[in-house]
Amino acid sequence: MKLSSIYLKTYKDCFIEFNNESSKLLHRSGLIKYADSGSYCYTPLGNMFLDKITNNILDNFKNNTVIKANGNKEEILNLYMNELKSYKSLPINLTYLTLNKNAKSRLKDGLLNPKKENMIKLVSIVGENEIDTTINSLISSIDKLIEESNVKYTRLNNEKHKGKYFYNTTYPLREVFLCGECGYGDLKEEIKSYSEKDLSTQEPKEMDFIHTPNIKTIDELESSLNISSKKLIKTILLNIKGSIVAVLLRGDRTINNLLVAKHFNVKEKDVKMANEEEVKAATGAEVGFAGPIGIKVDAVLCDEEVINIKNAVIGANKTDYHIQNVNYKRDFDIDFIGNFKLANIEDKCFNCGKEIKSFSGINFIDIDTIKTEFKYLNSNSKEENLYMVETKLYLDRLFSTIVEENKDELGIVWPDNMSPFDYHIIIGNIKKEKEYNAGSSIYESLTKKGYNVLLDDRKERIGFKFKDCELIGIPKTIVVGKDIENNRVEIRNRSTKESENIDITQLI
Repeated sequence: MKLSSIYLKTYKDCFIEFNNESSKLLHRSGLIKYADSGSYCYTPLGNMFLDKITNNILDNFKNNTVIKANGNKEEILNLYMNELKSYKSLPINLTYLTLNKNAKSRLKDGLLNPKKENMIKLVSIVGENEIDTTINSLISSIDKLIEESNVKYTRLNNEKHKGKYFYNTTYPLREVFLCGECGYGDLKEEIKSYSEKDLSTQEPKEMDFIHTPNIKTIDELESSLNISSKKLIKTILLNIKGSIVAVLLRGDRTINNLLVAKHFNVKEKDVKMANEEEVKAATGAEVGFAGPIGIKVDAVLCDEEVINIKNAVIGANKTDYHIQNVNYKRDFDIDFIGNFKLANIEDKCFNCGKEIKSFSGINFIDIDTIKTEFKYLNSNSKEENLYMVETKLYLDRLFSTIVEENKDELGIVWPDNMSPFDYHIIIGNIKKEKEYNAGSSIYESLTKKGYNVLLDDRKERIGFKFKDCELIGIPKTIVVGKDIENNRVEIRNRSTKESENIDITQLI
């Protein structure tokens, strides 16, 4: 590839203030172009680097069938599963590239957290007994790929058959909780939180209405009654696609809308707070006095922590009143018990009960196991559900993390197997015939031998070419300059910064 034949524009500075150096370097090196809105595109040269990473992934999973779907990819995937009738056809491994919307995007996070991102999905359709083997094989291949990328990562196990790869950052991104004992962890807003039990030995007391004029918040109630917020049950009313739902939480807890959305199999954006009119219709009271006794809603969800609170205080569904000494089962019932609270760093590990830590990170690979509605016949001719082991590799995040971990004060330092080029040849002055002919000769020779080579044959000063070379960061550079008069060229190693002068005939 000759630089004179493609577009390349490099920059001294980046006009957007990103949280990470990789996004700045990708702009400055001319591999990415950004718009003020945060939209971006890969330049022709940048696209070659992205293609190299993509092809490395596909090569690691070359036994997969690549789907190139025109239309709804989930519908296409269902066609495959609908045709699987016997264990003899399992497993089926599929791969497809897609564009993913990112609801958590932030402009300053650059490619690590974009609005839309390129994604490779690996889907293995398996029976239940093959899940562990499939996941172990995936993890082995992915670990090898990341280690070749020279990226530091933390792999979390947040359920028996689920895992996420996180890139640890020193700048604020998303908070991740991790148990150092068992490895259980996830994003703060997605992790299942530990539920404390009320260990008090109190006997159930008789319910009592208490007058609480203008006391609507947990803090006000805690202060007025001189009671711990852990003894209070708050009732949060939500509108989920037109249905009014009540969620019961301990007074000091925060609702996790994502877990509520997963319970109803809807998107998080579909979970909204009920408005004032909806609250009055459900409770018959002003906002701030909702409670589970006699509430008129479509469903009542209860966080598992709540059912153990003894002699709790709740809203009375009557303006300016609360009820104390309320106990689950005796005084109220619910439709579903689950985990609906946002985790807290002071919590213990949901999985093993040990202490958890937090760090700043972003997930760039997810592994999920999904039970499907499709059936097949196992080796005993019994009908069982098919499962999907779905791996999502977020290409833009991976691209950015590779640059974040492989850089120095001069620019990007691409690992050997992540660069689409083996050599970057610089012709010092293309107007000098001997330099131009020697550089072209080396280029042709290396290309014929199967090497991928980028030739800088632009009409630019050699210092300018050096700056671009260091920014782009191809592993090895061959400099054809004034010393060609002595039939010698310089070879530079981008990673070690070592260089040597050798005879051109020896090189060719």
